[in-house]
Amino acid sequence: MLRGLIVTAFAMIGVAQASAQLSVNPAILSFEGAETTRKDIKVANTSARTQYLEISAARIHEPGTYPETYFESPHPDKVGLLVAPRRIALKPGEERVVRVILLDTDLEADKAWRVHIKPTIGNIETDRSVAVTLLAFKALVIARPDTPMTKIVSERDGRTLTLTNIGNSNVILFDGQQCADGDTLCQHVAGKRLWPGLEWRTELPTDAPVTFTLRDTGEDRSMEF
Repeated sequence: MLRGLIVTAFAMIGVAQASAQLSVNPAILSFEGAETTRKDIKVANTSARTQYLEISAARIHEPGTYPETYFESPHPDKVGLLVAPRRIALKPGEERVVRVILLDTDLEADKAWRVHIKPTIGNIETDRSVAVTLLAFKALVIARPDTPMTKIVSERDGRTLTLTNIGNSNVILFDGQQCADGDTLCQHVAGKRLWPGLEWRTELPTDAPVTFTLRDTGEDRSMEF
C-alpha cells in the first residue's frame, strides 16, 4: 500500500497518473457598480475521484501589471472580498457553488481580485507509484465604481501605437484590424484589457490606421487609431 504520493506537474513515465479534472465557470466575474454584491462561481468535478479543494480570495495590487502581486489576509473585510465555502469535497460528477460577496463597495476606480481554487491531495490507495497533476484555478473578479468611465488617449509613431486609459475603469480592446487603403485584405492585431491609469504600447504590422472594438460597461464600439 502506497503511503506517500509523488506530486508533480508532469506525467511520469512508467507510473500511473491520476489527473485532477475540474470545471470552473465563470472564469471572470464583474460587479458593475451597485448592481449587486453577490455572485456565484460553479465548480464541477469531471474526474473519476473525489476532489478536495481549498478556496481563498486575494486582492490584486495594480491590476494589469505583471507579474501579479496580491494582498491576502484571513480577514475578508481587509481583502474586500468574501468567498464561501473555504473548503469543498467534490465527489465524481458533483457540482458546487462558491459564493463571492463584494465587501469593498465604495470605489473611486476599478479593483480586482483572484479567487484561488486549489486542489489538495486526498486519500489515494494503490499498490503502484502515482503521479498526481494538481491544477489550480485563478478566477478573476472585477469591481467597477458606481460611475465608471473609460477614456483612451492614443499616440502613433509610425508602426508604434501607445494607448493610455485615463479613466477610472478598465476596457477591453479586441478584434483589431489593420487594412491598407482600398485593400479588403486586413491583418489581425491582438488586443488586451487596459486598466485605468495604465499604458499599452504595441508594434503594428504596417503604418496604416488600426481599428479596435472596445468593450466596457456600455455597448461595444469601434475606434480607429
